Amino acid sequence: MRKILLTLISFIFVTGAFAQDEDCNHWNDEWLHIKHPAIELSYGISKTNLDGFSAKFENVSLGDVKLGFSNEKQTRRRNGLSKYVFAYFDFGNISSDLDARQKTEGNLKSSSWRFGIGRKEGYPISLGGNVSILPFTSSTMTWTRLDMKSLPDSTDLTDMNRLLLYNKSFRFGNAWEGGLNIHFTKNIAINAGYERSNTYQRYLFWKQTGSMLVEEAGIGLIDEFVKSILRREPAAGSIVNFLLKNAYYFGIYQLKSKEMNWPFGGEAALDFDSFKFGITVTF
Repeated sequence: MRKILLTLISFIFVTGAFAQDEDCNHWNDEWLHIKHPAIELSYGISKTNLDGFSAKFENVSLGDVKLGFSNEKQTRRRNGLSKYVFAYFDFGNISSDLDARQKTEGNLKSSSWRFGIGRKEGYPISLGGNVSILPFTSSTMTWTRLDMKSLPDSTDLTDMNRLLLYNKSFRFGNAWEGGLNIHFTKNIAINAGYERSNTYQRYLFWKQTGSMLVEEAGIGLIDEFVKSILRREPAAGSIVNFLLKNAYYFGIYQLKSKEMNWPFGGEAALDFDSFKFGITVTF
């Protein structure tokens, strides 16, 4: 319980950071009264990885639902720029049973349930009327329970012992996604993206907190750089924001795949890579 409470506090701190953006016309009061419930449903074709693991995992697919609240607010500079934020609870299943691809004899089958809390944000590019494209970045803190349907050969004790650290227990992790939301109407959007989810063997509070602070410091520097572009060229700023943040997250998550508390060391993380598509409905 203590770990969950501490992580929730960290989430509230991080997701509240956007309210301090000087270009967003003091959004604090606005976001105390969010009034746009939203549901996002998605499906993804996924792959399981564990650095240094010799056995092969069977292909898996992801079914995912996000429930939360979204808002889009014009900035005070009146240059057509707005910011979209979707704060959500996430529930998903990553399973061999959901995957329609051909199965390979001897590969390890699994089913993983996860839940988490996160945020999606970006700067929409209007195409006229209610049609717009949102290049987005999302970040989620997750708890994942791996349930192996088959295990490595009992003679391979190294693989067996590593896998048992995850099997049938909830483990803390992080997920990042980058992609596009295409809004055809004000209330309905289709989306496509790439997601990397890292699940860690153990939750080491101080190392994990330090790693998260390093990660968020980098995002803060990107935000400061992007602001200067958004003030002059909103559409270009939206694209630069998308490219820089997702490239940064990709690099960070690659490092954390090998050292879960990078730059403070740690064991390799259990990864799920997913190419996703879905629909978002806003009320």
